[in-house]
Amino acid sequence: MKGLSSLLRRAWRTPTARRMAIVLLLVVGYQAWLGIQAAGKVASGVGDQRDVRGRFAVNVELDFAPERYHILELQKHGRIAGTDGNTVRLRSVSKAGVNALAREYWIERIAPGR
Repeated sequence: MKGLSSLLRRAWRTPTARRMAIVLLLVVGYQAWLGIQAAGKVASGVGDQRDVRGRFAVNVELDFAPERYHILELQKHGRIAGTDGNTVRLRSVSKAGVNALAREYWIERIAPGR
């Protein structure tokens, strides 16, 4: 055990190891932040009206008018049913799709669709 601790101390003294540790902490912190803020984005009632395949409609609200990139990213999780200003209507979204959408930092809110 003593050999391992001295090896870790020597490694920590190198600038490369310290930089790698800082980058690792930043990545872990960012992922934790995404997970925490995702919980507050999904409105109650999302997924209550499922179809025979277990999928449902959602309205994805943004703080801005969606551009091509945003539409293409949203299409990965469901079918685009249209847009109304800053809201994109999606159909055939799964629970996993809602969870993935909620982790996107540019999405403000996910509400039940019609």
